[in-house]
Amino acid sequence: MNIENLRAFYKTVYYKSISSAARELYLSQPAISQQIKALEKDLKATLLKRTNRGVFPTPAGELVYQYAERILNLYHNMVKDLECCENNCINRLTISACPTIGQYALPCTLHEFKRRYKNITVHVEHNFTPEVIYNVKEGGIDIGFIEGCYVDENISCIPLGDFKMHFVASGNWEEKSLSKNKLLRYNFFIIHRKCALRKIIEETLLAHEIDIKKLKIEMESPSIESIKSSVAAGHGLSILPYIAIKKELYTKTLSIVEVEGIEFNYSYSLIYNKKIYKKSKMDFIDFIKNNGKDFFC
Repeated sequence: MNIENLRAFYKTVYYKSISSAARELYLSQPAISQQIKALEKDLKATLLKRTNRGVFPTPAGELVYQYAERILNLYHNMVKDLECCENNCINRLTISACPTIGQYALPCTLHEFKRRYKNITVHVEHNFTPEVIYNVKEGGIDIGFIEGCYVDENISCIPLGDFKMHFVASGNWEEKSLSKNKLLRYNFFIIHRKCALRKIIEETLLAHEIDIKKLKIEMESPSIESIKSSVAAGHGLSILPYIAIKKELYTKTLSIVEVEGIEFNYSYSLIYNKKIYKKSKMDFIDFIKNNGKDFFC
């Protein structure tokens, strides 16, 4: 089977038009038609039906179309990897992570990964979970780290385990435990509602009959560092992931406050587009599968 014949068929079905496929591939319409006929001959199946509204795949054509996207992506990535191999260049891996895991857990993981895979360069960006999912689905990002898990026909999810959040106060805060009613007395510095952790905070509080709207919210911020600074200065309380406050707990600039058995539990996952193959991506996924969160900071 000729890969260019498959590409001509794929573009024709995608645009529902031979002329549109021809324009994108810089070929004539007769050339596209000939390529599709050659593909049908190779596969011994009729793949297209023509109507007044355009061209549409037959049942066999629909099946081939579904495979074609994956085959063309694999072929594209194979060519890129071969070019990289021939030119002795550095493989590139792009990662998008929600802020908490990107800032506080991944740096140590990436350090160990780079130690083992010196020929791979890693680019990391921080986005909220919905943006991470979108970028992975669209193929603009190789690996995503999100709160919770997300799965569809294109996306695979690898759970990384359960994590905790805590009520947090300054290091010299005297009360190490509080009743639920006392929470209403203090100012709170809360993670912004764009962050998926905010929903977990709200749902957990509501399960304990605490409406977050009744708290004295001094500030909402997407920056955990900004929240930590305000709390460390003694301006109020917050609810933050343990992985984000480990250093401050050690230096005693922050402290954990227990509140009548309230526990905030959440999970992180790695997601990737299973339809797009890339060697550096698979190397990283294997590394995570074998080591889990052992190398998280």
